[in-house]
Amino acid sequence: MTTAQKAMVGYGVAMIAIGAQSYFFPHGKPSIISFVAAGSIGLIVLLLGVLASKAANPRWFYIASIFFAFIGCSRFIGNIFQGKFTMYPGGLVILLSVGLIAILGMGHMSAMKARKAESAE
Repeated sequence: MTTAQKAMVGYGVAMIAIGAQSYFFPHGKPSIISFVAAGSIGLIVLLLGVLASKAANPRWFYIASIFFAFIGCSRFIGNIFQGKFTMYPGGLVILLSVGLIAILGMGHMSAMKARKAESAE
């Protein structure tokens, strides 16, 4: 597994854990919506990471993971501007999502640089 694929699996596991915590061990009222949303995004990205490790060309798995990471953090970005931002879970989800997007972006740039170097030789 590459670093990008490990990051995808880690993001998926973290999102599943956040969703489970929000329902089974809540700070306040249990939230089934958070459980389903974070759990499903986590499960999808986890599966994308595993499938990317098996694929000959994992490009579309990476693109789909970026899409789901953006969806995952979009719920909390609006809270920043409304003054309702909380560090947990909002800050953690934004940090995880931006981190995954950055890792996948750096992987893409490294692959393009290597491809350009190959074609120049």
